[in-house]
Amino acid sequence: KTGMKNAPTMSGGAPFLTPFGDNIYASDIIVQSIRCKANEFKKLDPRHIANKDGTVTTITDSSVARILRRPNEYMTMADFLEKITVLLELNKNVFIYPAYYMTKGGQKIFTGIYPLKPATVSYMADESGKLFINMTFNNGYETTLPSDQLVHWRKDYGVNDYFGGGMFGGDDNTGLLTMLRRYDQLTQSIAKALEVSCKINGIVKYNTYHGDDQLEKSREQFEADLKNNESGILFTDLSTEYTNIPRDVKVVDGETLKFYYDTILRANGTSLAILNGDYTKAQKEAYYEHALEADIKALGQAMSKVMLTERESSFGNEIVLYPNDINFMSMENKIAFAQIAMPSGSLMKDEFRELFGYPPLPNGQGQVIAQGYNNLLDENNKNKLNGQE
Repeated sequence: KTGMKNAPTMSGGAPFLTPFGDNIYASDIIVQSIRCKANEFKKLDPRHIANKDGTVTTITDSSVARILRRPNEYMTMADFLEKITVLLELNKNVFIYPAYYMTKGGQKIFTGIYPLKPATVSYMADESGKLFINMTFNNGYETTLPSDQLVHWRKDYGVNDYFGGGMFGGDDNTGLLTMLRRYDQLTQSIAKALEVSCKINGIVKYNTYHGDDQLEKSREQFEADLKNNESGILFTDLSTEYTNIPRDVKVVDGETLKFYYDTILRANGTSLAILNGDYTKAQKEAYYEHALEADIKALGQAMSKVMLTERESSFGNEIVLYPNDINFMSMENKIAFAQIAMPSGSLMKDEFRELFGYPPLPNGQGQVIAQGYNNLLDENNKNKLNGQE
């Protein structure tokens, strides 16, 4: 870091990311809403593709493609996507290190991608203006890397020059924490009210005047009667009167609880229907477009920027995370879609089977265009499209 200084900012602030805050993760509502988003990200299918003149080709033999199938020795791709999604929601910033080695020919071969969780981060610049990222971790380890060697996935980017989130980077949870504290107070008050209601069953009124000593004796006798009576019926004499208090606890109405849930869940775009799992097709599509799609696209672009060279990008190479496994359709919608798509030749047989949860046909038999119920197949289960088998 010799000769380095803080990276310049247009806003005049310091290019520091304040310590990452996990305090909102103590809320059960926040945990559930983030889990909803992480579960959808786990379904993404990352691919290394090349788009040339409108023709998209999936590249399967590159080092980038290999680590998109198995990111590192510790995680599956689903694990990796889940972890970075949780970190993004908590911190608005995710740092991913792509490990690599250089061949003798100068080609960069990637060996793994690792999500990082630094305690503090700052952007630095050397005398030539090249940017570096300095990171310190909770165990005291510190490192500085060129910024073009780290994938930086940001959310709510705009106020800070380098980081997602608020003015000083990270997630500004002031308003959300206020709502979480009020919700916690509400739930605690409900618990206390229920506890009290279970302890007080009735009132015993003594119809005679007692002095303090006599009243204390009467109370002690009352407790003894309660403890000794096994039938649950308290026997009293004519000088006492017992009034039952029925249990009908209504501490807070449903609309108030829904207001708190909706306000808290709005922080990451999750609706109550998504949280409960009883959403409609329209609600799932709205959730994807509102809370998932932009972050999915941003992640693909952030990875492409670091892991693909300028030459590869000029030839249409990019990393795309396909949401094909995110299911938007009900069974009725699937049937309606299949009735249109299959006769028109828009689906292969395996795609048709996958739509309804069936495995692919053996020996590649399903890699043919499904052309409707009247399509004739030869002895090899092949059909023809435009004169080609």
